[in-house]
Amino acid sequence: MMKVVDLQQLRSFAAVARHKSFTRASAELHIGQPAVSQHVRRLEMELGVQLLSRTTRTVQTTEAGAVLLQRTERALRELQAGLEELLELRGLLQGHLRIGAMQWLQPYDLPATLAGFHRLHPGIDIRVVEEAAKSMMEDVLAGVLDVAFVPLEAGMPEGLSSQLLFEDELVLIVSPSHRLARASQVHISELSDESFVFLREGSGLRRLLDSAAKAAGFQPHVSFETNELSRVLALVAEGLGVSAVSLTFAESAPGALIPVPLRPTLRRRVALVWRDRSHHSPAANAFLAYVRNGNSRTREDRQRSGELRTSGQQAAARSALTQREQPLTQRGQPLTQRGQPPTQRPGGPPTAQSTDEGLGD
Repeated sequence: MMKVVDLQQLRSFAAVARHKSFTRASAELHIGQPAVSQHVRRLEMELGVQLLSRTTRTVQTTEAGAVLLQRTERALRELQAGLEELLELRGLLQGHLRIGAMQWLQPYDLPATLAGFHRLHPGIDIRVVEEAAKSMMEDVLAGVLDVAFVPLEAGMPEGLSSQLLFEDELVLIVSPSHRLARASQVHISELSDESFVFLREGSGLRRLLDSAAKAAGFQPHVSFETNELSRVLALVAEGLGVSAVSLTFAESAPGALIPVPLRPTLRRRVALVWRDRSHHSPAANAFLAYVRNGNSRTREDRQRSGELRTSGQQAAARSALTQREQPLTQRGQPLTQRGQPPTQRPGGPPTAQSTDEGLGD
């Protein structure tokens, strides 16, 4: 007799297996971790097999779990697509959109793109995840993500279509005390003895730099590796190694970092990717149409159109705000001359020293 299992049990199992964590699965499903654990235990009892191998540190699928996971995720995707198509037939475009995004997309303005899309389709819930480029492309192929913003690379998996969004130059970043801080440019081969601070393996930037170093005849020595771009910048600023970022990003980075042009020039090409020749949910189709029709732009595009302030306008606005926030004693003619102590009244508390200007009678 065929076992009847609960849909929520399958959702919980799939989330735990995908994240390899009960905690992250609980966060995705918006239910308590004890409930997720209970769903998985009941599913295993119903089926009479162990689906997950649990240790104190990790959760892995068993052979039976791997078989069920593949079928379950496919069934859940089809069910979600069917529900969204029914809503679309009623003229109510709703659903869920799962987007992968690399950590630094500058100059592309992803928040503005999402805001514009949300105004057109407020019924679509959007989830954005940040992972290494390789992982996100695999998730797009597997249907875990609908689309992803990733660097275009040679060797991109078959089965993906893409639309180029922008390209920019990569520059070396070093601390002010580094030997290359005053260099007008540096050839990649000159970095063979340097220590590098990198994002983890699988990131588009890491793969691009590894490929350039290999072409120059050396393997980069990675002294620090992290998942956070902000931490890469902080470690480089401390003089613990060198790294590379886009020129656009380097121009907005803290002053403790010095950008140095690389030779030969390395260029990063960033694109939106999606599954080729595959069924997409109405929400995914709507987002693809929105981006491909030219509704997504870089920050420079928005500044030129007047939607965003330029850096000069932002500086002027900050200056005006600072002026408004200054206390009265710091605007125009001060009530107390700077560098002079307040006068002391006999038997009373200190008072501000009066001047002839700005106080009236």
